[in-house]
Amino acid sequence: MMATDRYTRELQNFGERLRQIRRTKKLTQADLEMLTGIDPSDISRIENGQKNIEFITIVKFAEAL
Repeated sequence: MMATDRYTRELQNFGERLRQIRRTKKLTQADLEMLTGIDPSDISRIENGQKNIEFITIVKFAEAL
């Protein structure tokens, strides 16, 4: 397996888990924006595994959730 394939899969897994946690806490993407300052369109792209994420973004999600 190529590293890029694994990385893409990990981004998708992260996004799926983020969505699951957000929904478990009954938060909308707009709610999560208020908690993190991350635009809902970016949250959507992250949840769908379509956006590369920086470490600081992961920290913001961790602090909010």
